[in-house]
Amino acid sequence: MDVTGTPAAHTWNGLAVPPGAEGQPDVFVVGVPFEGGAGGAGGASLGPGRVRELTPRLKTIDRNGRDASALRLRDLGDIETWRFDLPRSVEHLAVAYRDIFDTVTAPVLTYGGDHSITYPIVAAAGAGRSLGLVWFDAHPDVLDGYQGSGVSHGSPLRRIIEDGAVAPENVLLVGTRAYDIGETDFIDKHGIREVRAARFTDDPRAARADYRRHLADIAGRVDHFYVTLDIDVLDASCVPGTGTPVAGGIGTGELLGLLEELPEPVVAYDIVEFAPAHDVGGMTGHAVMAVTTAYLARIAARTHAAGSLVPPPGRVP
Repeated sequence: MDVTGTPAAHTWNGLAVPPGAEGQPDVFVVGVPFEGGAGGAGGASLGPGRVRELTPRLKTIDRNGRDASALRLRDLGDIETWRFDLPRSVEHLAVAYRDIFDTVTAPVLTYGGDHSITYPIVAAAGAGRSLGLVWFDAHPDVLDGYQGSGVSHGSPLRRIIEDGAVAPENVLLVGTRAYDIGETDFIDKHGIREVRAARFTDDPRAARADYRRHLADIAGRVDHFYVTLDIDVLDASCVPGTGTPVAGGIGTGELLGLLEELPEPVVAYDIVEFAPAHDVGGMTGHAVMAVTTAYLARIAARTHAAGSLVPPPGRVP
């Protein structure tokens, strides 16, 4: 696997296992410190590094008491990218992630980086799979081009659909509220499912019902899911540390509840657009860590159900 760097030994609050350790890890972590596709304020390339700095204080038990403290996590480090060569970086990520998905069987958790990275990752994850895609984001990211590029963070979902990596009817947009001209037309034309942020505000109960119905319908047609989460899906008051904060979004508690209802199996997750330099009081970092705990708790529950999650000797939750 084409990754670089060695994460510090104290990261991940005791979950990380060293290379060469016996037994298969339950989850793999990858960093993509890239912001060459961002059109807003910069800084997302610092996201993976800041996440690792925060992980010594990572909670390994989620808000519902689900315990992930026995997970075996392997941090693969960062994948090389080129800040001033977006097409080369996207192509390289596609190759690197094909290698990862061909090699590992446990879920893969990626930290970006801007949202352009999700296009090549999903393309790799969808190879040989019938894939459902849950897209948590303030923006639908279906522009044909943005600031002169067709593979920037304004276009990843459009490229995924047009390349055939995921069928449009198997995509669910969640929390969307910031559209450019032509995007709503593209969503309607291609039958992309959507639960807008306004729906959660105006009729929360109906929004949750819509969300569950769409997920169940997609789950009936696919064999795996990919979950991508742009941190700006949360209201701007919750996440100042992102390049494109948008008012009118959902809150952190609402988001965690939505993550808990995702179907399985999920082959991979990501968290993107965390820009630590713009964070205020660490608010966005706290949100990213809460989402990480939610992801790990889901993976732990799935692994436990499969019968392979055994607490290692001496592990303290």
